[in-house]
Amino acid sequence: MQLSDVQVHVVTKENLDKFIEEFTAENGELAVVAMSMRDYENLALNISELRRFILQSTDIIIYYEDAVKPEEAKTQRQDNVSTISNFFK
Repeated sequence: MQLSDVQVHVVTKENLDKFIEEFTAENGELAVVAMSMRDYENLALNISELRRFILQSTDIIIYYEDAVKPEEAKTQRQDNVSTISNFFK
């Protein structure tokens, strides 16, 4: 999985004019997406919940895949499990 970089700028009443000037000089067009602090906290909590869900789902899938595999395949699978788990930590 390859994720794109995202930049977040904190803009207040005090730095709004300077931000608009610098941002448009560097990037051209300006579009504003506003979010309250509570909504930002909710976004962070949602991302955390998605991470937890992915890890839990991965563990469940691995458990059931291992349950139906022959014994020699189970030991090889353990090496792959730690790689997947480490990706999300």
